[in-house]
Amino acid sequence: MTASAQQQPNYPPLSVFVITLNEGEHLDEVLSSVAGADEIVVVDSGSTDATLEIAKHHGARIVHNDWPGYSKQKAFAITQCSHNWILNLDGDEVMPEGGLQMIRERIAQGDINGIWIHHDDIFMGHSLKKARHHKYRRVYRRDKSKMDTSVIVHEHIEVEEPTAYLPIYLKHYGYDTAHGYMDKLNKYSLLKAKQRLEQGRPCSLPRLLLIFPLMFLKFYLGRQMIWSGWRGFIKANIDAFHFFLTEAKLYEMAYRAKREQNPKSNKPLEK
Repeated sequence: MTASAQQQPNYPPLSVFVITLNEGEHLDEVLSSVAGADEIVVVDSGSTDATLEIAKHHGARIVHNDWPGYSKQKAFAITQCSHNWILNLDGDEVMPEGGLQMIRERIAQGDINGIWIHHDDIFMGHSLKKARHHKYRRVYRRDKSKMDTSVIVHEHIEVEEPTAYLPIYLKHYGYDTAHGYMDKLNKYSLLKAKQRLEQGRPCSLPRLLLIFPLMFLKFYLGRQMIWSGWRGFIKANIDAFHFFLTEAKLYEMAYRAKREQNPKSNKPLEK
């Protein structure tokens, strides 16, 4: 137990875990932002950059686990934590100053099983601070929660109520550049399309036609990216295109399957 935890014995011990693969660019800032946690666990799947050296510098316990997918890797990481209360950060998410203390004080009240906090996406080097920020369950009791390992992308954890909200905004570097963001969403859209097929939700032509404009309006107006100038306009288009790509890949899968069954057919898929 750290000296910080000894000075504040009424706070339940808290484990922080981070799953990593070549996260050296931001990991020092990430782990510095949770200094004073009772335990830091880094579950790595084969980093070749400075990730492991940075983790060692911060006193993290490093566990290697070959990559099984997002949700399964996080489920594994939960099993490696020593304490019941867990904070999950990605290797590009930084806790704001005072955030860890806010979490400690809230869970010490003993009336909740989890906490919702926000993402503040850094895009083109700066925050989209005027946009509406998405909430995530990143703090939870292990004995009152369960990671849904049936999903292969956009993983989430189910937490028994009651839960609470704290106005904490994680600085998220994962979408900083337009190129890097598009690269990630291209991969995510394929995983999401495969997941949709596994769930029995095939291609929908009306959805393929309408998804881009509807999602653009959702992000640009509903999520209020309109207030972030041209950066908000660009990011709303990229976010909407992610949904269009998912539908396009579902269409491609169905089209190829149909052509294999009937090689002479050139007709598009029916509704």
